[in-house]
Amino acid sequence: MDKENLKKGVLLVIALVAMGIAMPFMMGNQDTNYFMVELPNGKQILAQVAESPEKQVVGLFFTKELPPDRAMLLIYDDEDSHPIWTKNTHFPIDILWMDRDRKILHIEEAAPPCADDPCPTYGPKEPEALYVMQAAAGFARINQLQPGMSMIFRLVRRG
Repeated sequence: MDKENLKKGVLLVIALVAMGIAMPFMMGNQDTNYFMVELPNGKQILAQVAESPEKQVVGLFFTKELPPDRAMLLIYDDEDSHPIWTKNTHFPIDILWMDRDRKILHIEEAAPPCADDPCPTYGPKEPEALYVMQAAAGFARINQLQPGMSMIFRLVRRG
């Protein structure tokens, strides 16, 4: 096999692997759950749930835009600070960490996208978070969210 064919073969394998990784996110995962989240001001938003470690790592990666009434909700098994980075995000995001009672512990407003390593991480000082919500920048300000406020989650669709 000459070098040119070897190079083409390697590129083909890389492309197939990349497609295999990206396809579930592009096609929409059938195992995705959604919660209706009621904010302290009574407004309701729809949050896509990321329960598995794989979905939590991906978060909003590669999402091009997020309407103001949508969010990503990461649900963890254990309380911790659950630091978040913005690698591969395309827009600034607000990040909210909540405890087991869904009380807001910490808010990071307008965390910018990160394209270059190393990316900064964001999170609360206290290792008490069980939930992390990611929304478009301005979400916390528009909804007047503050640490100490609580939210209500209702499962609306199981994928």
